[in-house]
Amino acid sequence: MQRPLTHKEQKVVDVFEAYRPELGITVRQNILSPITGWAESIADMDEADIPDQPQTGFSRNSFMYRRIGS
Repeated sequence: MQRPLTHKEQKVVDVFEAYRPELGITVRQNILSPITGWAESIADMDEADIPDQPQTGFSRNSFMYRRIGS
């Protein structure tokens, strides 16, 4: 059973979907997967820290990296 996304999780999906149509599907799967850590990372973030568009780079292109080494 899939749970509904939180407001912050939906905002993340919307950001990626706006950047590239259909990318939101992959992001949603990553958020709902129990092994990726996306849901936990997003829950730990302040909503103001969610960017308006995905960023490129080695450590800023994923919400997951914020948890590594913190």
